[in-house]
Amino acid sequence: MLGQTRLLSVLSKLIRRPRADGISVCAHAQVRRVFRFAYDALHQNLAQESVTITVKVVEDHHVGVASTDTLEPASLSRCVRAAANIARHSPRQELAPALPRRHRIRTQADYVPATARADPAACVRSLKHLFHLCKGAGATLAGSLVVGEDEFAVVNSEGVCCYAASTVAGAKLVTMYRKLSGYASGVHHDIARLDLNELLKRALRQSLHRREPLTLPLGMYEVILEPEAVAELVTWMGYTAFGAKSVEERTSFLAGRMGERVFDPRITIYDDGNDPASLRLPFDFEGSPKQRVVLIDRGAAAGLVYDTLYGARFRHPSTGHGMSPDAVDGPLPLHLGMAPGQDEAASLIRACKRGLLIPRFHYVNGLLNPREALMTGLTREGTFLIEHGTPTAPVATMRFTQSLLEAFSRVIGVSRERRLIADPSQELGCAVMPTVHLAGFRFTGSSER
Repeated sequence: MLGQTRLLSVLSKLIRRPRADGISVCAHAQVRRVFRFAYDALHQNLAQESVTITVKVVEDHHVGVASTDTLEPASLSRCVRAAANIARHSPRQELAPALPRRHRIRTQADYVPATARADPAACVRSLKHLFHLCKGAGATLAGSLVVGEDEFAVVNSEGVCCYAASTVAGAKLVTMYRKLSGYASGVHHDIARLDLNELLKRALRQSLHRREPLTLPLGMYEVILEPEAVAELVTWMGYTAFGAKSVEERTSFLAGRMGERVFDPRITIYDDGNDPASLRLPFDFEGSPKQRVVLIDRGAAAGLVYDTLYGARFRHPSTGHGMSPDAVDGPLPLHLGMAPGQDEAASLIRACKRGLLIPRFHYVNGLLNPREALMTGLTREGTFLIEHGTPTAPVATMRFTQSLLEAFSRVIGVSRERRLIADPSQELGCAVMPTVHLAGFRFTGSSER
């Protein structure tokens, strides 16, 4: 861990160097300890430390951005000079907004020292215990365990000075038994609250079955989507629909539909970087404070996320959703949530006469037709046929091709229970999602095995 004092000191020195209208510097320092395993054996144990410094220089409506991956002083100086030089040669941006004004945010509320100091030997022992339990059930185990810490900081010449530190522990478990596999994932700031035994039980419940996977006819099915599956779909909507840039370009299904009902009234979707149930970050890459934004309010299109640039274009204050200065996708929601419903997840399954229980999707493509939220993807481990309220048989891989405008307008129920979904080994962001019961979901392809 670099520490608040050192990191802010380094960034504060950089903003005093160039002569410019404004300069902003953001930093993301990351430490990850990764354990990967397959066939009941640990095959990768690595420790990785990284830091990314991105400098943005604004001069007379010209903007330059440069980055480096070291805190070495000479490299930082070159990065600042490069950003200033790029600004001098970049096209003029008439709507280039001013940098965020003076404020300070400092937090280490989600930093758990026990997670940061997690003993690698203890982690290996925990994994060996899982191997032993899985072998006793006649199954094999694969997956990963990730433990790490993050530091974010933003400093600019207008007086912004923000810092946040957090820790994270996450696991993905895949159990294999005969021709079946099961999956479970979990994530938490506190490694002591990451229950690996419970994750293993969840994965084994999906894979320990005597029947071979069924190949079902294609068509419309009633579905129970568990939190991982819901998170995959909603995260794609976050990328294609909930940012101001996608609305300006009219690729979002919200463009021209604000205030209209687009989903069932039981669906409320929001983004909240201060939600303690999420992997929260209270400011964005520009240093603007995160605001809670209701995107879908009881089925109606209600809001968008903005950074300073698109806030200026839409005459709307930044909602604290600016991405890294070198990103090109505009403002994006990184802390999505769906409001809980009134039902227990188990009761949703019991209410299903004939349908599919789907724990998660993979290979999802949300770009087929973003204007209609048309997506395609595959089911994966743990998909079961439900008959008269009981999961009866595993189902072979199926491909869906479905508009979420249609699917989320056919809601039967939403669970009270929600789960935090995130992958700390690959990407920023997270989602807090319930289980959702839909009356119809279209499947257009299947696998024989």
